[in-house]
Amino acid sequence: MALLRRQTIGSEEMRTLTTGILAHVDAGKTTCIESMLVDAGILKKAGRVDHQNVFLDYDEMERARGITIYSKQAGLEWKDTRINLIDTPGHADFSAEMERTLSVLDTAIVLVSALDGVQSHTRTIWKCLQTYQIPAILFVNKMDAAHLSKEELIHSLRTLDDRIVDLDAQDWIEQFASLDEDLLNEFLETETLSQKSMTKAVMERKAFLVLFGSALKNEGVRQLLDALVSFTVPKDYPDQFGARVFKVTTDETSMPIVHLKITGGVLKAKEIINDQKVDQIRIYQGKGFQSVPEAKAGEVVSVKGLKDLVPGDGLGFETAKPKALLSPALYYELILPEGIDPVQMMGWMKVLMMEDPSLQVEFNEQNQAISIHLMGSIQKEVLKKKILEKSGFQVEFGPGQIVYKETIADEVFGYGHFEPLRHYAEVHLLLEPGERNSGLTFSSKVPRDILSLNWQRLILSALSDWKIPGVLTRSPLTDVKITLVNGRAHQKHTSGGDFRQAAHRAVRQGLMKAKSILLEPYFSFEIHVPSEHLSKVLYQLDVRKASVEVKELESGLVLITGRGPVRTLLNFQEELARASKGTASFASQTSGYDVCQESETIIEQIGYDPASDRRNPAASVFCSNGSGTIVEWDEVEDHLHIPVDTRQSIKSFSVNSGKVSDEELRQAFGNAGGANRNEKKSFSTRKKRTELSLEPASVKSFSNLPICLLVDGYNMIYSWPELKALAAKSLHSAREQLISMLVNYQGYRGWSMIIVFDGTKQKGSHGSSSRNGSSSIVYTPAGMTADSYIEKKVHDLRGKFECIAATSDALIQNSVISHGARRISARELQGMVRGVNARAFEDLKSVR
Repeated sequence: MALLRRQTIGSEEMRTLTTGILAHVDAGKTTCIESMLVDAGILKKAGRVDHQNVFLDYDEMERARGITIYSKQAGLEWKDTRINLIDTPGHADFSAEMERTLSVLDTAIVLVSALDGVQSHTRTIWKCLQTYQIPAILFVNKMDAAHLSKEELIHSLRTLDDRIVDLDAQDWIEQFASLDEDLLNEFLETETLSQKSMTKAVMERKAFLVLFGSALKNEGVRQLLDALVSFTVPKDYPDQFGARVFKVTTDETSMPIVHLKITGGVLKAKEIINDQKVDQIRIYQGKGFQSVPEAKAGEVVSVKGLKDLVPGDGLGFETAKPKALLSPALYYELILPEGIDPVQMMGWMKVLMMEDPSLQVEFNEQNQAISIHLMGSIQKEVLKKKILEKSGFQVEFGPGQIVYKETIADEVFGYGHFEPLRHYAEVHLLLEPGERNSGLTFSSKVPRDILSLNWQRLILSALSDWKIPGVLTRSPLTDVKITLVNGRAHQKHTSGGDFRQAAHRAVRQGLMKAKSILLEPYFSFEIHVPSEHLSKVLYQLDVRKASVEVKELESGLVLITGRGPVRTLLNFQEELARASKGTASFASQTSGYDVCQESETIIEQIGYDPASDRRNPAASVFCSNGSGTIVEWDEVEDHLHIPVDTRQSIKSFSVNSGKVSDEELRQAFGNAGGANRNEKKSFSTRKKRTELSLEPASVKSFSNLPICLLVDGYNMIYSWPELKALAAKSLHSAREQLISMLVNYQGYRGWSMIIVFDGTKQKGSHGSSSRNGSSSIVYTPAGMTADSYIEKKVHDLRGKFECIAATSDALIQNSVISHGARRISARELQGMVRGVNARAFEDLKSVR
C-alpha cells in the first residue's frame, strides 16, 4: 500500500466538511474508508483488515484484533469539497471514543451490514446522532454477500427511522416529497424537487438517505461520496475564535497532542490560547501529518503546546462540555503484581485518564485499592496492554461489579459553614430532582453585590469538579439540579479552600435531609426466538425483573423487546441458550439508569454509614471561643450567619443581577447569625456565633502617602466594552491592550501600579510577576483570586501607600476601607484613563 499524494491544504475554493464513519462491529467501516481514499486518489491500492495492512488501523492491537479501537483522521477531496473523515470504533466497548467525535461532526455516515441488518449498537449510534442533532446518510455494506433481500433491509432500516429515502429507487424524489408538507407542495407544483430543498431536508434531519453497495469490491462508494457532497452543506462559522477538543493523545516524549475542530475564526501557530502558546498545528493523514501555519473554521487539526485539556473542553467562545450519553455499568478492581505501590500505579493511571477522560479510576486510600469503570471485556484487555506499555507492569482485574448511582426525590436546601481559626465561608444551596439520566447541573441565583462573582465561580467549580458521593451507598450523585442561593465571605480570612469546604458540606447536609433514591444501570434488549420456546424465555426474563413486549414475526419467530437491570441480566445469554436450545439470538445495550428494584437489600449489603465518612462530612465548622467547633448536620441551621432559605426568599434573586436593595444587603451582611427560621428543631442551649462583623470599619486615611493603584485586570476587561469585545476574539490581545492603556495612565499620573490577573482556573499554576516600566503585572497562583491578592496587598501596603483598589466587586469595599484604602469601580477607572490619556495626547501634540 502506498500513499499516492497528500491532501491539498488551505484551498480557498474548497468548502470543508467533517464527516464521521460510524457502525456496529464488522460492518466494514474501515474497508469503506479505504475505498473512499482510493477513489479520491489518496491511496493507490486499498488495504484489507484481514491482511492487517489498512491505512487507518495502524495500531498493533487494532491489527491483531481486526477492530478499530481509537478514532483517527484522514482527508480527501471530492469535487468541490474537502472532506475530513473521522474513523470511529465500532465495538460497543469503545462507544465512549465514538461518542467524543460527535461534537465535531457536520454529518455522519452510518454503515449497516447487509449480513446482519440493524443491530443493537446501530440503535445506540442512532440515539447519539439524534441527541447531537447530526444529519446522517446510511450505507448498507456487504451487498455482495447478503442473504437478506433489499426490501428486508429497508424494513430493518425503517425500525431506526421511517424517514428513509432510497436513492437507488426510481421514485426516490417522491419519497422525499412524502416526508414534509413544504416538499410535497413544491413537488405538486413543479413535479420535482430542487436540490436546495432536498439538501435542506437532509441537513434538518427530516430525511435520511440510504445507498447500497460493497466497500470490499468498491461498489457504491463513489455514489456515497457524491451523495455526501450533494446533499450536505457545511456549517456557517463566526469570525470569533472557537474550537472544540475531541481527543487528546501523547507524542513520543509524552507531551500532549490536542485534537480539535476549529468552530470559529482562525488558529495560528505561535498564537497564545488560554495563556499557552500553540507550538505546532498538524493535519493528520492516518499516521502521518503535515504542519501548517494556520487553521480556519471547519478544519480538524491537532495542536502541540496546549496542556491540561481533555476531550469535551472548549477554547475561545466554546465553553460548554457536551454531556456524555454512554457510561460504563461495571467496575473492576485492579490487581497489582506483588510489591507494586498502588500510589505509584495511580500516577500511570492519571496519564491514561488524560488521554481518555471516559476512563474512570478511583483510589480508596483506606484499603489502597484501585477500581476502574469499564464498558466490557475487550476494553479490559486493551487497557491491560496499555498499562503494560506505560508502566512496565502486568496487571489483572477482579470480577466486575455494578456501578450504582444515587439521586433525590424531593427539593431540599443544604447549608455548609467552614470557620476554623482565621478561615471563613458559608454556602447555601438548593438541591432539586432532575430528569432521569440528566446528570448534575449547576447554577447560581446570587447577586454579585451579595457574593463576588469570583467566589461564585469558585463554588460552582468546586462542585462540578467533585464526584459527589450519595448518602445511601456512597455511589455518585446524579440527576440533581444544584443552585447556589446564598453565601458569605470574610473581609480577609476567606480563601478558595474555605468555600470548597463549605460547598461540599452544604451538599452533604442537604442530602442527609433529602429522600434519596438508589439507581442501577439497565439493559435494553432484543431477542429473536422460535415460538415453541417463548414461554421458557419469558419466565427467565420475569425472574430477572425485566419488562417485555412480544411481537410475532414471520417464519415462526417471535421478537421480544424489553428492559431490565444489568445486575440481573448479566450472563443471561447463557441461560437463554439453554432455554431455547441454542436457537435464540440476543442483543443488548446499556439503557441509562433507573430505580433499583431491590434497593433495601443492596444498601444493607454495602453497609455505608454517611455519618462516619470523615472524607465527606455533612457537619459544619463554627468558631466558638477562638477555636473551631464541629456542629452536626441536623443542628447546622440553628447556627448559620445568614438566615435559612425558602423558595420565597430566593424568588427575588435573578442570576448575577448586580444590584440588590439596601434592605437585602442588611439582611445578607448584617446581624451575623440572623433569625432562626427552622421550625423543626429548637437548640436554645447552644450559643450562636455572633461576634464576627462584616461591616466596614472606620480607619485612618493616609492622604500624605504615595498612591498605589491596584487593578483587577479581568474585571476591567469584562467591564470595559471595547476590551470585552476584543476578549471575545483574543483574551491575550485584550490583556495586552489593557496593560498598555493602564501603563500610559500610570506614567502620566506618576503613581505606583499593580495589575492583577486571576489565576484561579489555571490548574497547577504557581503564579508569576513581571515589570512593565514602573508597573507590576501579577498572575495569581492556582486557588487564589485577584480579589484575595488585592486584599492581602492592601493590608501589606498599609502605612506605606495610599491604596486605590479598582474593581467592580462591591464586597471587596469592606476590606479595602478597613485598611485605609478606597475602591473605585471599573467604570470610574475607565473614565479616568480615557480622560488622562486624552489630555496626554493633547499635551504631546502641543509639544510637537
